[in-house]
Amino acid sequence: MVAAENFVSELDAKNQLSIQRVVTALGEGLGKEGVEVADTLRMALKSAIELAEVAALWITDCDDLEMKLSLAEQCGDGARQCRRLSARLTALGVVGYDPRDGGYSKLFAFLRSLQTPEERASAGYVAGKALSIARLTALAAFCQDKGDTESAQLMGVEILDEERRYYDEGKRMLVAVTTTEESQARARRSAYRTLELAGETVEPLRLRKSLGKRR
Repeated sequence: MVAAENFVSELDAKNQLSIQRVVTALGEGLGKEGVEVADTLRMALKSAIELAEVAALWITDCDDLEMKLSLAEQCGDGARQCRRLSARLTALGVVGYDPRDGGYSKLFAFLRSLQTPEERASAGYVAGKALSIARLTALAAFCQDKGDTESAQLMGVEILDEERRYYDEGKRMLVAVTTTEESQARARRSAYRTLELAGETVEPLRLRKSLGKRR
């Protein structure tokens, strides 16, 4: 068994390789699907509401105080993210969009099923927040290319900074709970499944389905 610090560093490095593939596929999907700036905001909004709900579900049976407080903060930050993204959508003429339209993703279902601290820290924080950072960066770059600096700033700076803080917290929490071979195995499996499901969501057909009907 490797030391917990080394395990987390190695896991994070492997995650980044998978995340890069997901983001590359996302970029290709955005181009092929003729996505508009408003669509990227809707994607970010749908992700924000799902992650906030997952955090809320995890709080109730979380024994670790640090993680419990962090999850509570995520709920608040997630709600504010949804408000800001919705306000930006309204400014672009998209009124009344509900990110729950079309149902919840398979990734949401998987995350809410996780029970152990190492699974939650690995999937929800280390893999999940690293993925969120990369995805927000890609969406912000898309908005910037389309000439929408305000949307790019919102996703690529304001929200991204919040996600980066949780990513850094997650690595510290994961080190603390991956001190056995069994806990490391659970953390590894949950990260792998998280990124596997994330990869499915950026397939062209699934991407269009997740966006639903434009209003």
